[in-house]
Amino acid sequence: MKSQITSVTKSNIKTSNNRGFLISEMILAFSLMTLFLVSTMVLSSTMQKLHDTAREHLISLRFSTKSADHFISTGYLFSTTTFIEKQYGNDTREIYIEPLTILSSDFQNAWGRDNCDPRISFDISKIKTYFQGVDLGVGNISTDIEVRNGFVYITADSSTALAPDLYIVDATLPSSPYIVSSINTGPGLSALEVAGHYVYTANLGTTNQLQIIDIENRNLPAIISKTKLPLLVSSSSPPKATAIFYNKGLIYLGTEKWSGNELSVFDVSDPYLPTYLGGFKTNTLINDIYVRDGVAYLATSDQNQMRVLDVSDPTSISLVESFSPSGWQTQEGKTISYFEKKMSLGRTTGGFNNILNPEIFIFSTTSPLKIEYFHDIHGGVYGIIMRSPYIYLATRSPAYEFQVWDMDLSKKISEIPLNFLPHGFVCDGSDFYFGTGNRKGFGVITTK
Repeated sequence: MKSQITSVTKSNIKTSNNRGFLISEMILAFSLMTLFLVSTMVLSSTMQKLHDTAREHLISLRFSTKSADHFISTGYLFSTTTFIEKQYGNDTREIYIEPLTILSSDFQNAWGRDNCDPRISFDISKIKTYFQGVDLGVGNISTDIEVRNGFVYITADSSTALAPDLYIVDATLPSSPYIVSSINTGPGLSALEVAGHYVYTANLGTTNQLQIIDIENRNLPAIISKTKLPLLVSSSSPPKATAIFYNKGLIYLGTEKWSGNELSVFDVSDPYLPTYLGGFKTNTLINDIYVRDGVAYLATSDQNQMRVLDVSDPTSISLVESFSPSGWQTQEGKTISYFEKKMSLGRTTGGFNNILNPEIFIFSTTSPLKIEYFHDIHGGVYGIIMRSPYIYLATRSPAYEFQVWDMDLSKKISEIPLNFLPHGFVCDGSDFYFGTGNRKGFGVITTK
């Protein structure tokens, strides 16, 4: 009897266990089925979202591509195009049409401008200096400099009448530069502009203030035209040319103070036959000129140390505004630089340095002029190159002639002695070139 009960009990337990296991399997199966259904629904929903997103992106990309193609073909964007535009370098616009970026350059405006990279990576541990220059001869000093792809163009002023005053130097290997050719244009040259295969020079003589030199053959530069400023009064003594700028087929020539116009504009579309178009009287020496979009900026030596002129019609030039900072009684506006819609003015120190009279000004708007930053620079500023994130200065501060500052002039990043007083400051790619103001001609600082 006991055995029978035990057997029944075991059987019931086994049956109960089987039933519980079956229920567990059913629950598990149901859970898996539910999970599968939910996963399938989630996956389907996700795939639909991915499909919709991909479709939207493809539609957007198709429109962006079409808009970009239209812009490249015509120079204009569709009115419905959403885009972000900012300046990249002086003559290039960076236009972002998601997800495309277009760089649009104004080659006509850039013709004759510097050959600097839009961005320069400056690492003091990587720079190298080459200050041996070349030999311009006894008593022959460099006055200005331009550089194109490693070839250096130097103007000079010699105490010897027969000495050359324009030099072409191959500095593609800055450790071993050599003179390719030279030419004597007359009394001496104060400044130059290089546009295409022509060099436009400001002459220090009173016979011909503008000279144009063909350098298509670097080994044999040739003067192709000489132009004298018109005398408003026949008894006037012609002035010496002191500054020059090229823009879109026009030459803007600055002179020392005289009875005529200190700023003159010439049409040089035919470099063999320059044509005088008009001028403007500043009643003071012009040290530097920059022209953009029909506006001329002059660095001058009187109270108004920067003048802004409307030169859209060279036959009728008018004053837009002027800038007269403190210290003008002893200091001169010396150099002008423009980069990505910001203008800067450097000026001399005026002898004894007064920290209340800054030597550099940066303007956030070019017209009207609105000062954004300024700083006192001992020794004065004779050259400015703005390339975010830094500003590079050529100064005449002994042992600190080359200085690197951050863009808001709040911190000096580096300073390097040049062992000469710079006359001219330009860059070629990411390398810096300085006119030495002595017989060596130029010096170089490379950044790579």
